[in-house]
Amino acid sequence: MARLFPRLLLACLFAVSPALADSTPIQLHNGLSEQDRVGRLVWRGGIEMIFADPRFGGISAMEIDPGGRTLTVLTDRGHRAELFLEYDLAGDLSAAKLVDLEPVLGAVGRSIDDDRNSDIEAIARMPDGGWLVAFERNHRLAHYPASFAPLRAAPRLLLSPPGLERARSNIGIKAASETADKKILLIAEDLKTSRAFTFAWLGNGAEWTPMAYTLFPPYKPAGAALLPNGDIIVVERRFTPPSDVGSRIARIAQRGLRPGAPIQTIEIARLEPPFVTENFEAVTARSAGRGQTLIYLASDNNFSDNQRNLLLMFELLP
Repeated sequence: MARLFPRLLLACLFAVSPALADSTPIQLHNGLSEQDRVGRLVWRGGIEMIFADPRFGGISAMEIDPGGRTLTVLTDRGHRAELFLEYDLAGDLSAAKLVDLEPVLGAVGRSIDDDRNSDIEAIARMPDGGWLVAFERNHRLAHYPASFAPLRAAPRLLLSPPGLERARSNIGIKAASETADKKILLIAEDLKTSRAFTFAWLGNGAEWTPMAYTLFPPYKPAGAALLPNGDIIVVERRFTPPSDVGSRIARIAQRGLRPGAPIQTIEIARLEPPFVTENFEAVTARSAGRGQTLIYLASDNNFSDNQRNLLLMFELLP
């Protein structure tokens, strides 16, 4: 048995390393010497994910566990992928392993793998511990019950917020986040209430209060997540196919979510050349061991060979 254990350990190492090799480290920028920050974000590593499974891609929403090891991502084609993240000795993101990739169950308890309306765009935690998932094409909200294996049980449909029926097929709810007081914030990408605002809603799944999210052209909201301090971080993107992209990262102050008042954002950073750019649509955040706030951004490659599946990690300065 003593001789067998080293062999088993070696076999495990060889089994893991090829999967980890499917993610390649990337740089924050091109040609800016030792600069390790952009705006109020400090670079903590980034990778390009090049997993062999053709179903992987189109990342539009994600959530991370408190320890930062398991990342759950949702795709434009209705899949849920589980990633195991690796960090170096400095705690910076260094690699990812794809450990599970399956279709998400639809609202009638079946797989939505073949459903042309399976475009998942946003996710947020519900007060009961379950998950709200927002779909495009056939605009709808689904509530997945709390479980040790999230998003594997059949959901129930939630009440759609007023005005969403006016949204075009592929421009609906792009961002969703729980709030510090256990409500849900939804933000539409381009459902204008006027030239300066797009629709947003605050509610609990049964009732929704219409609100207005202040636009910052040419950027449009693409993802949102709750920060440890109760604020909400939003990633906004500008995108002119096939390759002209840029991102604005901003936050909504906790006290700024007041029914009847326009939602204003405070800019944190912009990712524009020569910094790394891609079609970033997903964002999530967690608190690290020494109290730092870590922010993760993931890009939607639209299942195109001309775009990349990137995952970035930053530390948010106080």
